[in-house]
Amino acid sequence: MSEISRAMAAKQAVIKTLQADIETLRRAAGILGGATGGTTRATPKRRRKMSAATKRAVSKRMKAYWAKKKKAKK
Repeated sequence: MSEISRAMAAKQAVIKTLQADIETLRRAAGILGGATGGTTRATPKRRRKMSAATKRAVSKRMKAYWAKKKKAKK
């Protein structure tokens, strides 16, 4: 039983050391301007949605553009 207790104590000491190292790295990352708390952005930035009026305006311009190209091709 004492061997198990000593082994557990040794593993807990290793865990404490690793946790201290992790905390030191997090602080260093914060100082350097990196991600704090180990979190990073998991999702990319999203585009703003176009309003219906903007979609109509783009559609109108593109139809004119393609009509002009088609006419020039003939």
